[in-house]
Amino acid sequence: LTGDVEKEYFVDGMTDELIGQLAQISGLQRIISRTSVMRYKESDKPLLEIARELNVDAVVEGTVYQVGEKVRIRLQLIDVLPEERNLWTQTYEKAANDVKVMYNEMARTIAENIQVKLTASETTRFAGARQVNFQAYEAYLKGMSHLYKLTPPELDAALHYFEQALEKDPDYALGHAGVSFVWVARQQMGLVIPSEATPKAKVAAQRALELDNTLPEAHYTWAAIKTWSDWDWEGGERAFKRALELNPNLAEALVYYSHLLCYLDRRDEALELAERAVQLDPLNSIILTISGVTFGYAGRFDEAIERHQQALRTSPNDPVAHNSLWETYYKMGMYEKSLESAKAFFRGLGFNEIADAMAQGYEEDGYPGAMTSAAEIMETFAKQTYFSPAFVAMIYALAGDREKTIEWLEMGYEVGDPNMPYAGGFVFFDLLAEDPRYQDLLRRMNLPDY
Repeated sequence: LTGDVEKEYFVDGMTDELIGQLAQISGLQRIISRTSVMRYKESDKPLLEIARELNVDAVVEGTVYQVGEKVRIRLQLIDVLPEERNLWTQTYEKAANDVKVMYNEMARTIAENIQVKLTASETTRFAGARQVNFQAYEAYLKGMSHLYKLTPPELDAALHYFEQALEKDPDYALGHAGVSFVWVARQQMGLVIPSEATPKAKVAAQRALELDNTLPEAHYTWAAIKTWSDWDWEGGERAFKRALELNPNLAEALVYYSHLLCYLDRRDEALELAERAVQLDPLNSIILTISGVTFGYAGRFDEAIERHQQALRTSPNDPVAHNSLWETYYKMGMYEKSLESAKAFFRGLGFNEIADAMAQGYEEDGYPGAMTSAAEIMETFAKQTYFSPAFVAMIYALAGDREKTIEWLEMGYEVGDPNMPYAGGFVFFDLLAEDPRYQDLLRRMNLPDY
């Protein structure tokens, strides 16, 4: 209500916090996640239309006024179907360092107004909210506003703000969780070699858990580290389960847990989790794409393609969706479409020379020629800077080059490439299924022989 655009991060953060608090109430079956909600931020659509698109019964909307050390929030709980009906309106005002207490009060009151009973542990948690260092909290919210964009410059900005939060309060658990997630994201995106990223991610995550073992975000980050850095499937599963005990509506944890289950060939369980994630965050292109990969693992390629296309309708330049379509079309023998998706992937990342080389290679030697041309350029890049060896191996597998595929998979194993858990996927298995070196690699990673 101040009209100060510089405070936008605070309003977004408040929205995120309230979603997080409501999502941890087990009696609330389905709280729509942040990414899908934020798509309506500037929307003038009627609430009824929004509710139908998100498949929800009720909507919480509100206004925020934050100046200096004072925060005022006015909330409305609206029953939308079959017609709009205001169930509850209340205004909260507190000192800025009491915002956590205020969020807990709001979530508890919303639950009461829709007659959801809190468990004993939930009641204890809501009653135990503490004051925060508001300067640290503000820096954390600014960090999150950058983190959600997941580009290299935005990750740099996010880390800066998380570190700023920890300068204000070294014992701020969420600040440590944020730092950990930045390093996990950098590693997973192939921006930093694992030997640099993993130790930093671990130290920050462990500190977050020491400070607050009830943080779902910290357990989720730890699950990612155990799964994609340590290749510790049991440890990863324990951490995912704990994160989801604390927040059953954490869509990101659900969909990535589905991939861990894919690695372990527990495909029915994986599909169930992926579907649940999409229900919670139906407009999030990353959730849609990652769930599509789960369908690919299950051999349901038509549904996988539909998910990836749905992701691109939501976010037309999503590189993960183009990459997944590239692999899925290949598996279905649709090589021209596969090539187009591959070129779209590289062009979206700014690697136009690779896309051009693919087109030239395809003219000269068909699909294998296109993939070989791309892999050879990526080999050159990898001599100059870190590049995911498992990704290079995948392209050589698509080219049908068995020896190069094994060579790059072994490199990935040696450096602890976080993409190596996908070594059991159909792209590699189609080419290497009978190769004893590949079977040995799967055994060393404790992955099942599909």
